[in-house]
Amino acid sequence: MTARNRPKDFEVVFPLRDFLAHPNGHKSVPEPAREVPVLAECDVAVFGGGPAGVCAAAAAGRAGKQVVLVERYGFLGGMATAADVNVLHSLYGTDRKTRVIGGLAEEIIRRLQQRGAARNTNPAGESGGWIICSETAKFVLDDLVIGSGVRLLLHTWLADVIRDGRRIAAALVEGKSGRGAILANVYVDGTGDADLIRRAGVQTQLGDGQGRCQPPSLCFRVGGCKAGAVGLRGVQAELFKTPMDYNGQPYPTFLWGNPGIWDSREHMLAGTRVLGVNLADSTDLTRAEVEARYQLRWVLERLKAMPGWEDCYLVDVAAQIGGRESHRILADHQLTREEVLGGESFPDAVAQGTYPIDIHNPEGPGILFEHLDGTWNRIGGDGSSQQGRWDGQPAGAPPRGTLCYQVPYRSLVPRDLDNVLAAGRCAGANHDAAGAIRVMVNCMQLGQAAGAAAAITPPGASVRQVDAGQVQERLIEDDVPLRLAR
Repeated sequence: MTARNRPKDFEVVFPLRDFLAHPNGHKSVPEPAREVPVLAECDVAVFGGGPAGVCAAAAAGRAGKQVVLVERYGFLGGMATAADVNVLHSLYGTDRKTRVIGGLAEEIIRRLQQRGAARNTNPAGESGGWIICSETAKFVLDDLVIGSGVRLLLHTWLADVIRDGRRIAAALVEGKSGRGAILANVYVDGTGDADLIRRAGVQTQLGDGQGRCQPPSLCFRVGGCKAGAVGLRGVQAELFKTPMDYNGQPYPTFLWGNPGIWDSREHMLAGTRVLGVNLADSTDLTRAEVEARYQLRWVLERLKAMPGWEDCYLVDVAAQIGGRESHRILADHQLTREEVLGGESFPDAVAQGTYPIDIHNPEGPGILFEHLDGTWNRIGGDGSSQQGRWDGQPAGAPPRGTLCYQVPYRSLVPRDLDNVLAAGRCAGANHDAAGAIRVMVNCMQLGQAAGAAAAITPPGASVRQVDAGQVQERLIEDDVPLRLAR
């Protein structure tokens, strides 16, 4: 580094300078036509190796189909591994007794348990959520998909699709070897952002319909936390008192986290949140990643001034920011808030859940939960909390008896395509309903259902012609405890 280009000191200059590349919207260059080699022909091609994509691929592979799974990282797991999200929510209904989730979601947890890498938050049983080791999950998911006969393409990105009417004829990918094509009977979009479907030119819904998305969070792990340290709600309240140095804005986060599996002094912290982001936009995604790291540094510096956290140190930062919402398909059935909170039963149900509607404020601090028991609670940026009833009942009214909600098969079917299924958080739901079904145990179920349906789709047929009853039969055979509408 020469004296001319060396900064006067090595401290960061705040506020954060403009660091984004500026696209030129007035120029373009021609891309010459070329022949693209076919990398694979298969029955089912799955794009995205996160919780949904892994389960879709495993389900189709176990049904005896030739499956290719394409993943951009060198490992599987998506939010569970790349984003360090180490919590899998409860498999039980609101009564804490009735098992409503099973199948591959439960199998993944059992495989982690065998390695000592999963702990239930209920010390007296298994009705709580599960805390997992994100690193061990990489091994478990390798075993799951390879043992199911799935062929992998890692370090590979979806680049484009070739569409033929209402069908995708080929998916184009880019990897270390260049561009190639994958041909399949059925394609499963497990990208989280509906990348495959959007590249087919199909309309989607972004965020709340006005383009506002739940903000993403960059997770990180710290060590050195002492017993009796101030709790995370107290940490959040203290952080909210001081504007952040990189942009002068109030701390916007709902701070949550979990003690580590191997060492209780280590914590995973979802301690950042970047506002105004569409993760399916390259510029927004770049800004989110960089701003989140600046925000993380500010959080870590102030965390060390709080009781019990004085000796904490950074263990690692997630490989990617954790997304909550971007594009979702417009499906044959768009799941609604009312259907989730009311526990609507569907004749074509393929997944069930109890995780509440969880909306991180797209425009500032705070979070809103709406629970199946009829209550809501809102946590402010200062850690304050408000409660009430969303069902109009008085505060002292008995809780609603809704055991769980369901997601129909039709919510996985894009209305403008015939050989594509959506799995995970890009499934068909409105903004509120998506706030419930986007969590990983639900995405795993949607993936397993998509894989089961893809496996029984005849060559050249439409996925909407698949008999949902057959999909349900396969899921039940695979230990999914569906509560079928009669």
